[in-house]
Amino acid sequence: MLINADRKYCYRICNIQNLQHILEVGICTRNHPSASSEFHPIGNPDIIGARDATRVRIDGYGNIGEYIPFYFTPRSIMLYNIVTGYWAPVVPKLEREEILIIRSEIGILSRNPRFFFTDGQANAAYSNHYTDLRDLDQIDWESIQQSNFQKSDLDTDRPRRYQAEFLVHSHVPLKSIESFLVYNEHAEALVNAHLKSAGLNIAVTVAPICFFP
Repeated sequence: MLINADRKYCYRICNIQNLQHILEVGICTRNHPSASSEFHPIGNPDIIGARDATRVRIDGYGNIGEYIPFYFTPRSIMLYNIVTGYWAPVVPKLEREEILIIRSEIGILSRNPRFFFTDGQANAAYSNHYTDLRDLDQIDWESIQQSNFQKSDLDTDRPRRYQAEFLVHSHVPLKSIESFLVYNEHAEALVNAHLKSAGLNIAVTVAPICFFP
């Protein structure tokens, strides 16, 4: 399976328990006025903390922690660590059906007032930060599309490049979400129930291959 074959999407994972809040206000940073005190965090708290103090390498863009990150693949290293428990308890293990993958189009996200993207993990020292969409060619699409984040003797930098990001400042409105990807039919039913209750029509796809089955 070739991931993101058209190079048009980016992806964000979250705890499925955050879905109702997302449907109400969109996606926001934890310091945003619409942030929820009942938000269920996901991922590595050490990295989250480091980003609060790491500057974006573009003048006037503030710190990385002010932005909402997406990857260019649903099969992120972070997702792998969460579903396998590789870094537990630092990164708590979750069942695959407890995770929601949010898919957005790069072209739509780029309409938000402030964004940037990177050719590797955003807070890594060797990653470059860009605002010109023509620089998307700097991303290691081959590794991303082949879900290859393994180091080798000839390429120890691949994991960094695999974690290239698209980041949007402060808030991503609901209209910027193209679809949701879930692990199984049980998660699909849960998401569809929330969508029906909210009177929303957003596509939901059962895609177990995206969850490292």
